Amino acid sequence: MGAALTLGAAPAAHAAPAPRDAAGTVTAAASSGKASRTLWTSNRAGEIRITWDWKRSADGRTYYGSFWGTFHDHKIDKKYVLLQAKWQGQGWTTIRTAAKGESFKGDYSKLKGLNFRACLQGGHCGTPAW
Repeated sequence: MGAALTLGAAPAAHAAPAPRDAAGTVTAAASSGKASRTLWTSNRAGEIRITWDWKRSADGRTYYGSFWGTFHDHKIDKKYVLLQAKWQGQGWTTIRTAAKGESFKGDYSKLKGLNFRACLQGGHCGTPAW
């Protein structure tokens, strides 16, 4: 796939959220930045608090950076909360799983269009971060 990722146990991705103007129109991507979001599963059983940063790579077309956060499980159902990522050219991929209160972190490089969402094992994927 060509993207260098240091994500621990699972393959992953990451890229910058698209900046938007007051009307919600996507504007040119920032060369660097940082964002934080609370991601929920669609049934509100799981929550992920995530922060990520990005910097434009030397090639001028891709980004590199880090992501980190914590998992929160709000229902005793023996299902894991999943952090999924999607980036240009790839579908949603599970990159981290954990139970209540566990933390995660990772790095990524040579990606663009990275986005995150929370899912529950077996479904119930929530709204993407951006």
